[in-house]
Amino acid sequence: MEMNNVISEDLVFFLDVNHTDELFEGMFTVLHQKDFVKSSFLTAIKQREVEYPTGLATETIGVALPHTDAEHVKKEAIGIGILKNPITFRQMGMADANVQVNVVFMLALQKPENQLEVLQKITGLIQHNSFSEMLMNCSTKKQVITTIERFTKEVHVN
Repeated sequence: MEMNNVISEDLVFFLDVNHTDELFEGMFTVLHQKDFVKSSFLTAIKQREVEYPTGLATETIGVALPHTDAEHVKKEAIGIGILKNPITFRQMGMADANVQVNVVFMLALQKPENQLEVLQKITGLIQHNSFSEMLMNCSTKKQVITTIERFTKEVHVN
């Protein structure tokens, strides 16, 4: 699955939020208005995050990859949230550990195999410190998309 087919400037968010609920509601509203997700997506993504945390710590930043089942998705998309201040997520695979998250990739995917593939691609990107630093320094939606496209090519994660 090509990352470039599911990212767009319309789905890049620069957010000043204090909690995951605020974050999820803000990103969901746009994804829902643009007809990418069903109304059930918000409750489903919040519930899944409680059961299966998605926070990941890298050397430079914290990243979260919230997602939920395909039944809540109409069209595939990835919402990208760049947070003004980090918010707390529980760490993936370690329910008792927290991660201060700066960047969120909210996945709205329809096929289980696409979910795994996209998770692997994003994980590959965020392991590069220069990618994380460049992403955090972006000040426009276009810069965010350009940075992702550039690194996707450079690290061969199409």
